[in-house]
Amino acid sequence: MKKWIILFALCFCGFTLMAQSPFNIGIHGGVSNNKIKVKDAALGLKNGTNTGYMLGVFARINLGPLYVEPALNFSHKKGEVKDEVNKSALKYNSFDIPVMLGLHVIDVPALKLRAYLGPVASFTGKLKWDNEDFGDRLDNRKVMWNGKIGVGVDVWKLTFDIDFEKGFKNFQNKDYIKVKSPRSFNFTLGLKII
Repeated sequence: MKKWIILFALCFCGFTLMAQSPFNIGIHGGVSNNKIKVKDAALGLKNGTNTGYMLGVFARINLGPLYVEPALNFSHKKGEVKDEVNKSALKYNSFDIPVMLGLHVIDVPALKLRAYLGPVASFTGKLKWDNEDFGDRLDNRKVMWNGKIGVGVDVWKLTFDIDFEKGFKNFQNKDYIKVKSPRSFNFTLGLKII
């Protein structure tokens, strides 16, 4: 019995020390609910939401009550577009580099409640339609800038985040078709390795 108590105490001390570390590295992944608005002069299109996913790594530099958290993420996002006859998903992949500035609202050894915001540089690929009736790929290979705001909870090594992300610029802005910047709600689960 003494061995179990000692083992539990050592594990708890390790978790406590890790939670107070000034620098963390971890992995995270999650799902997103995305909306990409498409306006076409000839078609009466309706836009809906669709589910995407994200995988990545993050680093967190704790500076007292504040922290800076850069990350590198691979994202797959989709939006739904339909007219009177057809329906299609407009999808794309991107490598995202968010740099969040955050505040530890509650900061105790085993639990942290965080609020954060910051810019996201999104290196996007081509936008693709699921249904060919909606047209070809839209060549959008460029850097898009997004803004992100959210809240998170850390319980020892686990992180849970909910955030809202919105693009600052349209994907495509031509006379016949406008593809607006994406909006997404992201739900992520992470694990601090260091």
